Amino acid sequence: MINDTKSGVLVGEDDFGNKFYETKDPDEIHMRTRWVEYKNFWDYDVSHIEPGWHYWLAYGTDTPPSKLKPEEKAISYSLNKVHHYNYTQTKGAFVTYNTAKPKIAEWDAKVTQRV
Repeated sequence: MINDTKSGVLVGEDDFGNKFYETKDPDEIHMRTRWVEYKNFWDYDVSHIEPGWHYWLAYGTDTPPSKLKPEEKAISYSLNKVHHYNYTQTKGAFVTYNTAKPKIAEWDAKVTQRV
C-alpha cells in the first residue's frame, strides 16, 4: 500500500531510480515484506519497474537483480531507457481494428421520383 509506514533494508535501485526494500520482520503480513518506492511519488505505475525487479517483488525469486552477476541476468529484449506511459483506459489506448462482420446492417432507403 502507498504511504504505509514500514522499516526495512534497501536491497537495490533500478535504472529508473526506483528503490526496493525488504524486511525480515516475522510480524509483517505474509507477502508484504517487499516493496518499492517510486522515483516519482506522484506519478507511479507498475510499468515503471524493470522486469527483473518486478519478478523479485512478486516473490518469483529470492535473489534481487542487484545481487546477480551480469552474465546471470536474463534479458529477453532490450529495455527502453525512456519510459513509455501505460495509456490503458485513456483516449491514447491501443484499440485493435475490428475484423468481425457486423450482425446487423443499416438500411439504406433509395427514394425514387414519382411519375
